[in-house]
Amino acid sequence: MRRYALAVALIAAAGSAGVAASGGRLEGPTVRGAILGTMVAALGAVLGMPLLARSIGRGTREFVGAVVFGMLGRLVLFCGVLIFVGLSRPAGCSITAVAASLLGFYFVFQALEVLFVTKRLKGARA
Repeated sequence: MRRYALAVALIAAAGSAGVAASGGRLEGPTVRGAILGTMVAALGAVLGMPLLARSIGRGTREFVGAVVFGMLGRLVLFCGVLIFVGLSRPAGCSITAVAASLLGFYFVFQALEVLFVTKRLKGARA
């Protein structure tokens, strides 16, 4: 699980660095919003993994429950951040950039999570 958290942190750092490097072409609120979205998506990925890792090998019901609750938990986190940004506009963040970044990095981290789970399931069966 440490490898997963490290991979998430590296991907989030690389994504944030890429956004910051393109700051000359993007406006300040867009850059801040994209970096916020990246960090929240990474937080959701790292917080959801212990639940999923704990459920591996405990049976189908527990595993599916962990997947569903992990997705719902991230949905609540993401919606909460979007509502907060939409209502309060902290530091001039662009809500569009936050939403796009959340969505994009959510899919990236989901792909990474699937790789993690398939490796763990293969190890549990062997």
